[in-house]
Amino acid sequence: MNILTAPGKKLFLSGDEAVARAALEKRVDVATGYPGNPSTKVITALLPISRQYEIIVEWSTNEKVALEVASGAAWAGRRSLVTMKMSGINVIADSLLSISHSGVTGALVIYAVDDVGVYYGMVEQDSRYYAMLASLPLLMPSTPEEAYTMTLRAFQVSEQIGAPVFVLSTTAVADAITAIRVGQIEQSQKPTARFQRNPAKFTKATSQWSREQHRDAIKRLERAGELFRTFPEINSISLPPKNQHVAASRIGLIVAGASYAYIQEVFRRTPTYSTQLALFKLGSVYPLPQAELHDFLLCVDSVLVLEELEPIIETHILALVAEAGLQVKVLGKRNGLLPRVGDYTMELVEKAVRVAIGDGSSVALPKTATTNSSNEASNITALPRTAEFCPGCPHRTTYYALQHTIEQLGFDQDEVIVTGDIGCTIIGVHSPLNVCWTEVSMGASIGIAQGFKYAGIDKPVVAAMGDGTFYHNGVAGLLNAVQSGVNLTLIILDNSTSAMTGLQPDAGSGRRANGEPSTQADIAMIAHGCGVTYVKELNPYHLPSMIEELQQAIVYPNVAVVIAKAPCTTQGVLINKQPVQVKQDICLAGTDCQDTPCYSKVGCPSVLLHKDAVKISISIDTSTCVSCGLCVTACPFGAILPIKE
Repeated sequence: MNILTAPGKKLFLSGDEAVARAALEKRVDVATGYPGNPSTKVITALLPISRQYEIIVEWSTNEKVALEVASGAAWAGRRSLVTMKMSGINVIADSLLSISHSGVTGALVIYAVDDVGVYYGMVEQDSRYYAMLASLPLLMPSTPEEAYTMTLRAFQVSEQIGAPVFVLSTTAVADAITAIRVGQIEQSQKPTARFQRNPAKFTKATSQWSREQHRDAIKRLERAGELFRTFPEINSISLPPKNQHVAASRIGLIVAGASYAYIQEVFRRTPTYSTQLALFKLGSVYPLPQAELHDFLLCVDSVLVLEELEPIIETHILALVAEAGLQVKVLGKRNGLLPRVGDYTMELVEKAVRVAIGDGSSVALPKTATTNSSNEASNITALPRTAEFCPGCPHRTTYYALQHTIEQLGFDQDEVIVTGDIGCTIIGVHSPLNVCWTEVSMGASIGIAQGFKYAGIDKPVVAAMGDGTFYHNGVAGLLNAVQSGVNLTLIILDNSTSAMTGLQPDAGSGRRANGEPSTQADIAMIAHGCGVTYVKELNPYHLPSMIEELQQAIVYPNVAVVIAKAPCTTQGVLINKQPVQVKQDICLAGTDCQDTPCYSKVGCPSVLLHKDAVKISISIDTSTCVSCGLCVTACPFGAILPIKE
C-alpha cells in the first residue's frame, strides 16, 4: 500500500511526502515537476496513486515547462501543484512573474526547497526573494507537520485570492521524517474545465493591462496576508508568564524555518529559557504580519532573529523598529552574531540564545560566526562525502576514452577545456578522471564552450552533458553554437534517464512518469535538425571506436556531436556475460605495476586495493561489478580475466 494512503490516523512521512499527502487531500488535479533533490519525493510519492485518484502527474522537460503546464490547468479552474529545488526557481523566473501578475482561477501551489548547506550541490540561495519579486505569498514550514498543514492552507488561500502561493521548504525539513496526524481525502468534485477569454488579464499586450495586473497582484498579496493571520497554526506567539515577565526577561525571539525545531530542543534542554524568552514563530514569511510583529516588539527590549541565509526578516524588523521609534536592540546576522552561509545547527542556535539573554560570557560562539566581518563564513564543518560513478557506469568509460583521446592528439589534460554540466556527468570533475573544468546551470556547458572559442582559445574545447540536461536546456545552446559556426565538440552522455535523482524518465526514455509508453526522442535526429553535420552515436564500452571517433570529432572544423549511449548500470545488469577477477599470479601490483591503473586511473568502487605491511594486491568485488571491462583494458599485464564457470 502506498505510504500516502496507508490506513491509520498517523503516517510516518518526510517533509516532501507531507506536501504530497496534503495535495492528495485537496484532490489536486495536476502535479508537475522536474527531478531535483531535495524536492524529488513529492512527485515520486504521487505517481503510484495517480490513476487511483485521477491525478495527472508528470516529470516535465524542465521546471519552466512544469510551471507552465500547471498554470494552464490552474487557469482552467483546476488545482495544480508544481515542485522543484531552488535552482528550478531560477529557471521558471521569466514565466513566474508573468503568471503571478495574471493570477489563477483555480489553485496553484509552488513547492520549492532551498538546499541550505548545499547537500545536493549547486548554488546556496535564498529563494524568498523570488516571492518578493513576484508579489506572491510565501509560507515557510519548520517541520514536516507544518509542511503538511501549510500546503493545505496554500491550496485554500490560492483558491480564495486567485494567485499562486509558494510553500518554501529547506533540506532539513524536506528530508526529515515524523509521524503526522493526517485528515480525510476530499471527495473528487471536478467542475467543468473553463477558460474565459480575457486578454487584459492573461496577456501583457498593452502597458495599461500590465500596470493593472501589477496592482491586482499586490492586492492579492495583501489579501493573502489577511487570510494567513486567521490561521493560528501559521504564526504563533508565546510570552513568558506575567510573574516571570520582568525587565530582565524582556528578550524576544523571532524564528522562521528549521530554526524553530532547534529552539524547541533548546527549551527542552534548558526549560528556564522558555520562561525568560518571548517567542514569535513565523510561518508566513511573505507578507510578514506587520501589526503582530509591531505589537510583539512593544513587549521586548531586545530581539534575536533566527533565519537561515539572508537577513530578510531581520532587515524588516529593523525597519519596523525605526519607523515606530522603538528602543529595541536587534541581534542576528547584521551585527555579526550569526552567519549568512550554511544551515544552522542546534548548537549554534543555543549559543546565540545564550548570548541574547546574557548567559554567553563563558560560551564562545564558533569563530566563523563571530569574527568574520562579512558574515560570509560557514558555521558548520561539512562531512566528507564521496562523489564517484557507480560500478560500470558508462560515463566513466566515456571520460576515460576522452582522456586517452586528448593524449593521443598530443595535448596535455590541462590544455583541453572540458565544460561540464549538471547531473551524474559532473562527477567527472573529481579524481581520478579530473576531466570537467566548469559547471554553471542546466545546459550551460555549450554556451560556456562557445564563449571560450569566441575569446580566442585556440586549443580544442569540449562540452559534456547528460541526455536529461540536453532535453532540459541544452538544445537552445546547441542551436546557438551551430549558428555561430564555432569549432567545438559536444559529448552527450545518454543513459536515457535522469539517473542522479532516482531514474526518472526523460524525453528519451520512451515512457511517461507513470510507466506508460510514450514517443521516444532521438538525440541524433534532434542534433541533425539543429544543423549539426557531424553526429555519431556510439557504445562507450567499445573503447577503441570511442577514442577513434572522439579524435575525429575534436578536429572537425565545426560543431561535432558524439552521443555515448548506454543504459545506467544501477540495476545491476551485466554488461558482458562473464564477471571478472584478478589473477593474482599475474598481477604485479606494488612491484612492476606501481601506479595500479586498474585502481588509481579507473576509480571504480568495485576495484579494491588491499595493502598490508608485506604487499599490495588488487581484487574485484563481484557482488557489485557489472563487468564493464574498463579495468581489464586498464591493466597493463592482462591480469584481470573472466571468471571461468
